[in-house]
Amino acid sequence: MFINERIVILYGSQSGNAQDLAERIWRESKHFHFKSTVKSMDDYNVLELVSEQCVIFVCSTTGQGEEPDNMKQFWRFLLRRNLPTDSLVNLKYAVFGLGDSSYTKFNFAAKRLHKRLLQLGGRSLVPLGLGDDQHDLGYDGAADPWIESLWTKLLLIYPLPTGVQPLPKNLPIVPRWGVQTSSLSQNLANKPKSIYHPIRQPDDFTVTVIENERTTHFDHFQDVRLIKLQTKGQGYSPGDVVLLRPKNLPWQVETFQNLLKSHNLHFDMTLKITQNDPDIPVPDVLTQELTFQQLCEEYFDLMSIPRRHIFNILAQITDSELEKEKCLEFTTAEGQDDLYTYCNRPKRNIVEVLQDFPHATKNLTKELLFEILPPIKPREFSIASNSKFHQNQIHILLAVVKYKTKLVKERFGLCSNYLAELKPGDQVSARLKKGSFRFPASDVPVIMVGPGTGVAPFRNFIYERVSAGAASSGNLLLFFGCRNSNYDFHCKEDFLTLQKTGQLNLIPAYSREQEHKVYVQHKILENCDLVWDFLQRNGQIFIAGNAKLMPQEVRQAFVSVCERKMGKEEAEKFVQMMEKENRYQTECWS
Repeated sequence: MFINERIVILYGSQSGNAQDLAERIWRESKHFHFKSTVKSMDDYNVLELVSEQCVIFVCSTTGQGEEPDNMKQFWRFLLRRNLPTDSLVNLKYAVFGLGDSSYTKFNFAAKRLHKRLLQLGGRSLVPLGLGDDQHDLGYDGAADPWIESLWTKLLLIYPLPTGVQPLPKNLPIVPRWGVQTSSLSQNLANKPKSIYHPIRQPDDFTVTVIENERTTHFDHFQDVRLIKLQTKGQGYSPGDVVLLRPKNLPWQVETFQNLLKSHNLHFDMTLKITQNDPDIPVPDVLTQELTFQQLCEEYFDLMSIPRRHIFNILAQITDSELEKEKCLEFTTAEGQDDLYTYCNRPKRNIVEVLQDFPHATKNLTKELLFEILPPIKPREFSIASNSKFHQNQIHILLAVVKYKTKLVKERFGLCSNYLAELKPGDQVSARLKKGSFRFPASDVPVIMVGPGTGVAPFRNFIYERVSAGAASSGNLLLFFGCRNSNYDFHCKEDFLTLQKTGQLNLIPAYSREQEHKVYVQHKILENCDLVWDFLQRNGQIFIAGNAKLMPQEVRQAFVSVCERKMGKEEAEKFVQMMEKENRYQTECWS
């Protein structure tokens, strides 16, 4: 029974993290008797915003400070100039952003949303929250105290009636969906198919593997692939990305199913998913007739790292006091360091966690599996080919994720290992979307910094100019970084040929070919005059690669180049102006 105010929780999500956090806030609102609903911003009728009393916004930032796709319509409406400045005078709101501090426009979408809501008369409940993917605990490091302060404020404004207390946080969970089972139907038993093929997004299409070539030497520690995919004429532009939907590897599925069988969970039958909560519809892909095998292969993310609410569920269903105590500890603010040490640092996945808590696992139901196992999300890859030069093809540069933690068993990246095992003729579900890079016209000089697989979007852009007859060493400057010229120089023949024919000025940095390490930032400084010449001709800078230290060190190298020509203070202002005008763009990942 809901006896408190209605709260609307809206999210704009790029990778799904904002949606996860919004759903967490939605779950917690029930403890305080709030009537709440959670939706993406573009699924919400923005015209109703003027009549809302309380709205919580959670949004991520993409690319060069842009809003995510499922927030764009909502944001465009808020930006209308004809909206009165008192439109939202009755609205109390809170905004939490998810971003990455390695980007110049850190949490830009959340900051702009917060500012616009204030301009329209809204009243902020708590200060703007800024989650940072670079934090050890990820965005939870900022979200935990922010959410706690939010509930404190809301309960001051909307106090519970006398005698009514907040519900306990370990209240038995009500599954979002019901699951009905029946004997395996003949058509599903004899005709296995992808669950995404009959019900797909309008923009989805299928690509076929042409080549899956290793670009690193077999003696090199890292396996990087150039995967070439055949399309049916789908067009794309420089900077665009392709989303590919992976499947779980067979051994992952077998391990998971063996775990369930050992606890008397048998699912060799047809499943029908039904809606329990009017605010949480069943996703389209789950509205069709399915087998448990299909869900294990294509829907459940068996390599996901559990979030804290999963331990709350396990605490509710275990019949072991020791397991319950440990699970509840992981759900508290005080237990987050222990949770990080147990889950995040060693990358312990959900199946391994279920193995560690057998007394909870044996009490799992079909409905609860949908609460603890998130769906597999498509992965984004910068397109490394050009639609004009490599007609009817999409190329991606893929670093296969395999590494070791303190756990004995090697860690595997779900998508990269799935794609690495594909053979010519295999098919994958794909979708195209605009990337964050906005490349200039063909007469503008461009400096590109792309160590490792960060070179992928630049291969696309360079061949765009090659196709237009506009590529030259005078307007294309590429700083490429790798360890060794003979071990991990991706697409080496392509770039060396372009350099030889005068279509590209290539400056490689081989970090391990000499006694001291040489990185792309060192090469930028070494070629100070050349870099300055490009900048003086209104050149633009593009940086892609790992987000750890590279972006900041490369930026400092460009500032240092400018310092030598114009002085320290003016140099920083010059680079800041380039960033503001989108003449300095960064696309990095953790």
